[in-house]
Formats: sequence, C-alpha cells, structure tokens
Amino acid sequence: MVTNHNIFAISSDGEQNNVNVASTWGDSPMYRFDKSFEENAALGPSFDGPFPHVPKVPQKSLLGLAVNSRFGVAAGPGINSKWLSTYSKLGFDILTYKTVRLYERIAHPVPNFAFIDPHSNVYEDDSTANTLAAPTLPLDVAPTGGSIGMPSLPPEFWQRDIEVTKHALLDGQVLIASIVGTTQPGMAQSDFVQEFETLAQMVVDAGADIVEANLSCPNVNVAEGAVYKDLALSRDIALAVRRGARGRPVLLKVGHLGHSLDGFLRTVAGAADGVVMMNALARKVEDPDGRPYFGASRHMAGVHGGAIYQLSLDAVKKATQLIRAEQLDLRIIGVGGASTPERAAAFVEAGADAALVASSALVLPFMACALKAQRPDV
Repeated sequence: MVTNHNIFAISSDGEQNNVNVASTWGDSPMYRFDKSFEENAALGPSFDGPFPHVPKVPQKSLLGLAVNSRFGVAAGPGINSKWLSTYSKLGFDILTYKTVRLYERIAHPVPNFAFIDPHSNVYEDDSTANTLAAPTLPLDVAPTGGSIGMPSLPPEFWQRDIEVTKHALLDGQVLIASIVGTTQPGMAQSDFVQEFETLAQMVVDAGADIVEANLSCPNVNVAEGAVYKDLALSRDIALAVRRGARGRPVLLKVGHLGHSLDGFLRTVAGAADGVVMMNALARKVEDPDGRPYFGASRHMAGVHGGAIYQLSLDAVKKATQLIRAEQLDLRIIGVGGASTPERAAAFVEAGADAALVASSALVLPFMACALKAQRPDV
C-alpha cells in the first residue's frame, strides 16, 4: 500500500493545508512535502508496495542503448538509489540521478513546492505565478512551482550510490547521471569547465550510461543556473563532458531558449549528443496576498509541470524541425508536463527521442504502467 501524506502540506505562513490528493494513478504522493529534501533523501520514497505488474512492450533505442520504453524520470525526482530503484520497479526505464557536484550543498528549506494557478500567464519573462492551496486541474496536468536548489551530497557518497543505483536497474533500463559545476569567488571559467570533465569521469566510473550536464536551474545563482544562455560556454562544457565521459553519450539540459534555440543547437551539435528541454521557468512565485511564497530570499522560483507543457512541446517541435532541416547530429529529449500517456506520446510524436517527467513523478507513481498499457509504442 501507499502511505498517506498530505501534498504541499505547509504553506509559506506555516499553516497546515489539508489537501486531499486523488489522481488516476495513485491516491498519495511518494514525496513527504512537510519534510526537508534531506529527510526525503534519507527516508526514501513513501511507497510500501505492492509493486504493480508492468506491461511488457516492444523494446526501443535511446542514443544507441536498448530501452523498454522512451519514458522515464528527469533529474529532480531521482534523488538517490532508494528513489531510482523504486522508479525502476514501477516501470520507468530512463532514470536520471539528481544533479551532483564536487562539493556538498544542502537544499533550500521547506516549503519546496506549491500549486500554481493555471490562469497565471507564466510565459512572459516578467510574469508572476500565483499559488493555490489545492489544484483546480487534475493532478497529472496541474501547474506546479518548486524551490529546492541544486543540493548535492559529497562525492564519496554519491559515487557509491550511483553504483548501487546502476546495479538495481532492470533489463532495458538506462541510468543518466546529471552533473553541474560549482562556482567559487574569483574562479576562472576554465576551472569551471574543467569541473564538468572531472565530474563526467567520476559518474562514468560509478556506472552511468549517459552523462547530463545541467546548464539550467531557476533556483540557483545565474552563473550556475543560466549557463545555457552563453552558447560558447555551453559548447566548451559539452566538449569537456565528452572528454570525461569516454564514449558515453552526452546530454545538455537547458531552460527556455526562445529566440536563441536555433543558435544553441547549431553551436552544440557535434559536441553533445542531445539536448534535454526544458527545465522549469524562473518566475516570481507569490501567495494569494502577493507575498513571496517561498520567502523573500526565494521570490524567484521554478514553475514547471503542467504550467510549461505547451511551451516545452513547442520547443521540441522547433528543435527537431531544425535538426532535420540542417541534418544536425543531435537528439532531443522532452521534459515539461509529460505526465499523461497522451502528453508523453506527443513529445515523441513531435520528434523527441524520449519524454521524461520531474515533479509529477513525486506524486504519481504509476505513470509508467499507464503509459505502457495505453501507448506501448512510446
């Protein structure tokens, strides 16, 4: 059975929100929203089984690797081996280990998540996302917001844990390890780039099948969270990761590129094997009274899930059209609201090699089974 927890239980003013969660694929979240990220990492997912029967589907290929399906979890919910081994048994076949660093860093404090009003016009750069106490749309398509940051345990932990994760995967499943450089005062750009090469080698040594360089995050400083906006630096990082990955496929995770999309793809083609698009939008997130929901120091936060589905799908379509037209040596993986069989299939039909989910995987454990039952071709 699934242990019961109220989703997004603590508001910014500390009041308890008694929200009854119900969805097509589960009646309770796996993430304990009233606890810190570190507590969730230590405890593992709130899922006690039994594990469902996972429908058997025709095997596919991702970047030359055999996979059962082209569906999986992005870096966010892949907190550690406890989480990823659970997702593996639940039928997710592309499993991303949450972004790791050379240095330990803790996550932002609770609250870390919020429901977003679907009427918020978050596509404008200077827009504000307004929070709701409970979703007004079904949970699998609800807009959400988040503020966790890019925490990391020290390398001596995550290297061993990536190895444990790799051994836990089933046939037809692949492990992506997400990495990010850590900026320091006075740090030379060349040293920042070198960190990506070092990290790539470390995660490959631990067992990663694919290496993802995280060039975007709405919850950290611009030097780490908006690297993708610097096209030349993005290419340098891709080449550094390729050296460290020693033959493993290299992915770059980006935010919303907008008018820079074509230039970015042309710049990184040949250096990276693929682009994961897209990460959450960085927007002001406020409660109904106009106060920063996550606190004054975290006014800007990520807006994701159903809020960015159409924007992400459109970006995937534009990217794959350019890749085909110019015969670029590049693949696209779609992320952003791909949390129903229809939406995941839409990414693949748009030309993506795979569709990954992030925030929705924390609350809907049976998505992969539903996808395989309804769309075995994905």
